Amino acid sequence: MTMTEPKLLTDRIDWIVGLDKQPVLRNLLITQCYHDLSSEIARVMGPANLNWCTFATWASKTAGNFIRNQEIPSLFRYALSDSSAFRASAARAMERLQGIHGGTELQEHSLLQIAETVAGDVSGQITAGNLKVFSELAPVFAQYVQLFDGGTPDKAGAQRLLESLRVGPSADGGQSLLREAMEHLLAAAREEDPKRRAARMLVANAQTGLHEQIRLQPFIAGSLDAPIADSLGRVWAAHNDSAPEGLWGKIHALWDRLGAAVIREAEDVWSDVATAALMTLAVPGQVLHLGRVLPPPADAPLYPPILQKIDDPDALDLIQQYRAADPKGLGDVGATDWTRLDQRMRYIIALFRSRQCDPQLLQQPFTDTQHAAIVAGDVPDGPL
Repeated sequence: MTMTEPKLLTDRIDWIVGLDKQPVLRNLLITQCYHDLSSEIARVMGPANLNWCTFATWASKTAGNFIRNQEIPSLFRYALSDSSAFRASAARAMERLQGIHGGTELQEHSLLQIAETVAGDVSGQITAGNLKVFSELAPVFAQYVQLFDGGTPDKAGAQRLLESLRVGPSADGGQSLLREAMEHLLAAAREEDPKRRAARMLVANAQTGLHEQIRLQPFIAGSLDAPIADSLGRVWAAHNDSAPEGLWGKIHALWDRLGAAVIREAEDVWSDVATAALMTLAVPGQVLHLGRVLPPPADAPLYPPILQKIDDPDALDLIQQYRAADPKGLGDVGATDWTRLDQRMRYIIALFRSRQCDPQLLQQPFTDTQHAAIVAGDVPDGPL
């Protein structure tokens, strides 16, 4: 099934989720669908405050780089080749191996194959996380938009939407936190005071983001804590499977003795690569490095005037809980360990507050030509 003409993707969510054999196309469609939902929410609520789907658009587009496996293999392979510590430990292991099994096919370039293996693992983790969040949240926001078909929110429909969300903690598959987020979003739609409306939107976005990040926890940990030891072990075994059976005990023992150093050096290299490559978010006009200072939007203050001073109690609770207050207004909210939920949320809440009124994020994530191809069910040529 393909789409034959460009249109909103909000009625094709089930089709998008089902594209298991086309992960690249599915990611592009997820990104576009988030944008469509973002635009629809801005249409019914006004564009003054961005919604969670707006931020999800750019997070999904950034994730696409890794789902397409475009950057990680070459970055990691180059970094391993450039690491004197890794090369020295690998050379020591291979020299000893030659002394045991002169016919081994293992070479330094063989050990560098872990770059492709790790990249595949990372791509799989990011693909699964991207899909899990989209398949749960996109239908909820699509239902939310439909509440405004009559011009004002349908109260009975809103109650049905809230009651459809499962009671329970997010970590156990529950949606109680998501329900609270939707209650704040509905409150924002009814709120006439601009400052209180902005605060409701901030809380709605932050609580949705927290629910999302709890869902993503295992995928984020799996991406950053790549299985280096297993990957290197498989390469070592694969290139020595032709050794005489009597040598296998010595080959295994050699890896147990010297492989630990190879693994340790490779893990150090991967940590640097993952921090530089995975902890980024590309938004219009900027690439944000999630472990560094949060910069202001172009030609704007770090926090919009309407959110400079936060006095809403729910917003304050979230900001204080995750130490995202940034009292000096310097954007000093970077996460040093992205696997930690509290550190991620510190940055995410500050980011939502900083960009909530930035209209640049409402722009289309793809060119007109790319958009037409994507909604027709094709992967466009060229850079995405």
